[in-house]
Amino acid sequence: MQRPFVTMEEYTDVLIIGGGLAGLMAAVEAAGIARKVTMVTKGKAGKSGNTIMSRNGLAAVLEEGCDGDSIELHVKDTMKAGQYINNPDLVRVFAGSASTAINRLVELGVPFLMENGKIMRKGSPGHSRKRFLTADGSSVKSPQTQGLALTLPLAREAARLGVRHVEGVIITDLLKTNDRIAGARGYSKQGDCRVFRAGTVILACGGAGSLYPVTTNTADVTGDGYALARLAGARLTGMEFVQFHPAVALGKPRMVMSTSPFSDGAVLKNQLGERFMARYSPALEMATRDIMARANYREIKEGRGSAAGGVWMDFSPISDQVMQSKYSDLHRYLGGRKKIEVAPAMHFMMGGVEIDVSCRTGVKGLYAAGEAAGGLHGANRLAGNALTEAAVFGMIAGREAAVEAMAIHAPPVLAAEQIMPASAGGNSRNPNEIRKELRRLLGAKIGLIRSGAELKSAIDQISNLMEENAHARVQNWLDLIEYRHVALMLETAMAITRAALGRKESLGAHYRVNDC
Repeated sequence: MQRPFVTMEEYTDVLIIGGGLAGLMAAVEAAGIARKVTMVTKGKAGKSGNTIMSRNGLAAVLEEGCDGDSIELHVKDTMKAGQYINNPDLVRVFAGSASTAINRLVELGVPFLMENGKIMRKGSPGHSRKRFLTADGSSVKSPQTQGLALTLPLAREAARLGVRHVEGVIITDLLKTNDRIAGARGYSKQGDCRVFRAGTVILACGGAGSLYPVTTNTADVTGDGYALARLAGARLTGMEFVQFHPAVALGKPRMVMSTSPFSDGAVLKNQLGERFMARYSPALEMATRDIMARANYREIKEGRGSAAGGVWMDFSPISDQVMQSKYSDLHRYLGGRKKIEVAPAMHFMMGGVEIDVSCRTGVKGLYAAGEAAGGLHGANRLAGNALTEAAVFGMIAGREAAVEAMAIHAPPVLAAEQIMPASAGGNSRNPNEIRKELRRLLGAKIGLIRSGAELKSAIDQISNLMEENAHARVQNWLDLIEYRHVALMLETAMAITRAALGRKESLGAHYRVNDC
């Protein structure tokens, strides 16, 4: 197999890796300061990353004192859900900037559900006041991609501002010169090597759902950002805290259920018809996601689940009028049904790249925002806080990275040496087979409930998979791309597993049993 050649080496002031809400907000903000902003994504503009699969929920205090709510209460709720190991500086910036981010989204054309001329506020588990807002996805045809109501307006604005969008490229390496980030290298699906020299780089490629066999995430969310950052010298924090969404509809099409209907009376029942949450929390269905996810898991595991391997989310206590006015997309999806089978699925990474309040990492020129960053949520995340985080810190990262990029000289031309397996063709397994085994491993041993013995075993198995991948059978360009991709997935999987083994006590989304 011949070595690929560089088809394009280009310079940009700000390079953004990832195209969900955090990346798009960063692009729009950076474009107002920097001369040239480039966004690289695996998918299409406005249709890449996890945001499109979201339920469009954002949490924010729009008016201090309204119905007794305040920024300070939002801070307290977020810290409480995170078991008080959150970075308090990040939490205060987040809660204090949330309303500004919502107003910015409105300016950029994002529609919200309205009530009496104001953005509708709903309750949600873990929030002590009604501060859950919903972007209006009624114009989006598919209930599974309601997040397009958030991403498409921003993608249009980014294009209008001249942001260059490079699609279909997987970034495999961050490049450094003199201890500072100087760009990134990746591959297109055609096997071409792409080198981007950059003044600053923003990681907005968070999430690691595709490391697990069952997930709410899109297929292109594979944990690359965490591995890229760690290999470049940045610190990761809280990687043991993997959130499983308690209620993902079983069957096809699979859909993430909003937890907001629980505030209007929806309940969880097992196959016996029991409302079982009383066994797990005095807050019942208003408990935080980690508690509900484990409750659902145990009901299923202990034989009280449905035939399809789930529990029932029952909407019958909610009137049709409320369902139509507050949950129109869900009402359409249910099609007259009053209950639906749901089960837990890997949903969100609370951990990520360690940042300060300006989204700077410990590596010069490298920023992180959204799910790529860690520290805000602590041990568990409240519903709605993720999209607000993406909007708030996407804005901050875009602004700060652009200011820094404009203050430095362009980095030198970079040598685009290729990275190949140590012994291409020496192994009977190809990288895709290794990826499949990794997903099975994480699902079996690094899921909702963990044990010390299984975590130690998982570390050994991941180490073996790393060795196998280093000598994987690479026969074509697709194998080469998959080899590099799987190498990053293995790095992130190891980071999650080592962090989980290191934290011996159960805390938030990290639950240990039979420790040794």
